Amino acid sequence: MALDPITGAMELVGTIGGWVNDSFKAKRELAAAEAENKARLLRDAQTNNAAWEMANLTDKDQGLRRACFAIFIFPFFWSIFDPAGVTNYFQVVLTAMPEWYVQIVIAMVGGIWGISALKNVVPSILGQTINILKK
Repeated sequence: MALDPITGAMELVGTIGGWVNDSFKAKRELAAAEAENKARLLRDAQTNNAAWEMANLTDKDQGLRRACFAIFIFPFFWSIFDPAGVTNYFQVVLTAMPEWYVQIVIAMVGGIWGISALKNVVPSILGQTINILKK
């Protein structure tokens, strides 16, 4: 029994529509669970964990860190196919760039990878230190 093209197309559209609907439903459920967890953390005054856990839940720097990681990892993959090209590229680029520019790039990367992660940890450490000093 062969399906006619219209029936096959309708079934395909229905299947894709179901996938899209399931995806949106999952995103809505995740957003609702995240809002519920945020509310629970804000109500919980005993553990002093609301600030850093909230920061971990809403990790806004994730895309930036992923892009930065992709930029750093690309030369490793490139070197598999053209090791001399990678060596030449870095020799040319690093000698052509002024030292101040290289330092700025290093500082930006440090901010992306280091400081953005510290903002999630420092409030927890301070909260625990304050709890210890109060006792």
